[in-house]
Amino acid sequence: MMLRQNRRTGGFTCVEMCVVVVLVGVLVAMQLAMVGHQRAQSSARSDLAKLRLIGQASAMYAESNTGRLFTFSWKPGVLPVTPNTELALANTNMQSSVGSAGLQQLDLVSRDSVGGSVEPVVGNRAKNHFPYVLYSHLVLAHFMGEGLPSEIFISEGDAARNYWRAHLGKYLEDPLGGPFDPPTSSTAYHNLWRWPFSSSFMVGPSHYAFDAAPPLTVSRGSTNSIWVTGASGSVYPERMFKDVANPSTKVMMFDEYDRYSGPYGRYFGLDDAHSTMNFYDGHAQRLATVRSNFGFEPNRPDVGADQPDIPVRFYTYNPFPGWDPPDAESTLVPVYYDQTRDGLKGVDYPTQGQRRLVPVSAR
Repeated sequence: MMLRQNRRTGGFTCVEMCVVVVLVGVLVAMQLAMVGHQRAQSSARSDLAKLRLIGQASAMYAESNTGRLFTFSWKPGVLPVTPNTELALANTNMQSSVGSAGLQQLDLVSRDSVGGSVEPVVGNRAKNHFPYVLYSHLVLAHFMGEGLPSEIFISEGDAARNYWRAHLGKYLEDPLGGPFDPPTSSTAYHNLWRWPFSSSFMVGPSHYAFDAAPPLTVSRGSTNSIWVTGASGSVYPERMFKDVANPSTKVMMFDEYDRYSGPYGRYFGLDDAHSTMNFYDGHAQRLATVRSNFGFEPNRPDVGADQPDIPVRFYTYNPFPGWDPPDAESTLVPVYYDQTRDGLKGVDYPTQGQRRLVPVSAR
């Protein structure tokens, strides 16, 4: 009698092959997710290192400039020292600090830009532009001997500014011809050339303006892209390092976007956002926005003065198509350390048991 043996062929069955394909796909997806997470963590650490360097440089700047915080220093009606004669003469006829800051912004870019150039002529001064928020760093970069745009002031996760820096000449030749358009509806060159020289990290208004009224001072406008200024002249005093009452809890510069949460990132003011930031004592951290104190309306400093845990000032976050995360939606957000309660005297990220240390009414 012959015994039959069931022999199996050397290949996989169709079901087994499908299982193998699925398992490989899952493993690849897990590996890619891990690589992406590690890359984001590495980029965040690089941003923090940059912000610590900025903090060190800002302290050195203050030591070399009678204790002043870095920001634009040209004063309206005064002849500044610069090789750009046309801009210097134009400043002697300027009547506002914002206008003088715009001329100094152009002066610094024309002198320090690498890989492209902008003519230092009055016609190139940006119009209807408040340069302090995203361009105060130009003064510090010049002090540091940095060429512009400087990678120190650009987040590793900021695709647009990193591209502009690498292709500066092409951008300046055709600002709207590349893969990244700046967040503006203007098509005028005098409003476009400046964007590659902006920083990923914002500077809060108390760094360059009065902490609160009177007189009228800088405050958030109705949307995230609008800042309201007071009267010209004395609105932007020379702020001093010694004016910072709580340097380890007061934010100096911060990224306007959380670039490392989710597939697209988040606007920093949203409840689920984090941001990389440095503090006036020189340290840098990545912190959740909701851990910080609420800000206030500096031109109405007594509103909510006794309720630091309750938001009293809101503005509308309006995502700009092609610039903000593609899943972002227009929404109301409260001010936080972008409009610090009590300005340089205030506390943004309190330690345990610490809130707002200096009552507004006591000033």
